[in-house]
Amino acid sequence: MRSIRLLTGAVVLALIASTLSAPAYAADPVAADSGQDEIQAAILAYRTVYPTISDGAARLAASQQDARKQLHEQLAKEPQTYGGGHFDPLSGVTHVALTDQASADRAATVGRSLGLTVQARVVERSYDELERLADTVRAGADQLAVLAKGRVGVEVESNKVTVALTAQEEASLPKGAVPSWATIVPASVDEVEEDVCTSRANCNDNLRSGLVIRRSGGGCSLGFTARSSTGTRWALTSGHCGGGSVTNWSTAGTPIGPMHPVNALNSGAVDAGAIQVTNAGYAADTLGRIAISASTWVPVKGRAHTMSFIWVGDVVCVSARYAAPATFGNPCGVITKTSDASQRGLVRYEGYDPCPGDSGGGVYWLPSSGKRYAFGLHSRSVSGCNVRPGKAWFSALPRFWPGLAYDLA
Repeated sequence: MRSIRLLTGAVVLALIASTLSAPAYAADPVAADSGQDEIQAAILAYRTVYPTISDGAARLAASQQDARKQLHEQLAKEPQTYGGGHFDPLSGVTHVALTDQASADRAATVGRSLGLTVQARVVERSYDELERLADTVRAGADQLAVLAKGRVGVEVESNKVTVALTAQEEASLPKGAVPSWATIVPASVDEVEEDVCTSRANCNDNLRSGLVIRRSGGGCSLGFTARSSTGTRWALTSGHCGGGSVTNWSTAGTPIGPMHPVNALNSGAVDAGAIQVTNAGYAADTLGRIAISASTWVPVKGRAHTMSFIWVGDVVCVSARYAAPATFGNPCGVITKTSDASQRGLVRYEGYDPCPGDSGGGVYWLPSSGKRYAFGLHSRSVSGCNVRPGKAWFSALPRFWPGLAYDLA
């Protein structure tokens, strides 16, 4: 993956919601982060994605999010044995995978001490090994890699690399073409669109996530900001927003700076672009914030440093230029795939369908403690706007420019 040469050092996370009025065709209210009741927002997100979930199970799932991440942090200290984790909201069971029985026994003990119902099982491959194997398919030249066309993911539940193929593509594979550590899954039949747009009103004049940002011929949302070791500031958005040439970006008529094609990444599990901030006023902002409305915001307290930190069953919200007006606060959903082969390995979240113009908006984890963590940049969703039930994908922070250190409030 290409990298930005100057893009090292502290990153500023700043989020702001759009103040556009809701469209006439907005759908029913969805789960939203209002900055006041994180547990209730997470409960509604679980109910939206899992309609049969009981009230008690939804509340338990919401209240234990922090405990599940504490378990992850303990297990991730030994990456050679940690195969990842996932959560089943309907049963309330936290599942973790380890490469030996002793580690699995310790994981179950730690989980119980945190008040979790844990099922720990022994698997063949660590999460890091799965990621390495997935990369060999993405970059490979054999028949499986050629047919995959980048539709490669990782599945903690099966402890395998997933490759999405159509029935015809799968039938054309010769015997033995699929290694034992990989499995074929059906290619997606969803109609999916990158959530770029060509006409929406500006909503704010501060560099925070969710801000309307514009270039000639298009518009997207601002995600996070980052600094290099020399003090150069970058504003991050989706790579597909780049336009294919040097583009100059602005917000509310105020220039931000240029994005060069080399800094617009849109391949495989990465959809991230970087705008060099040349406006001196914007370069001075240093707080990490998530906007809840035009006048209120909450701080960013952390970020996902590794892909294994992001679990199926996590509640996430999106701060984007157009999403916020569809409801009060930032719309929320639940992660259902951490590496969706059908969409190039992007992370899938369900329960809300972002709209054209939301690309690049900040996607963040909403735990029961309210300490919001940055997870990624919104990339695409099912075609339409506010379609129910919603399904969307984001580009995870650990997959691009991993040297960045995020600035928190």
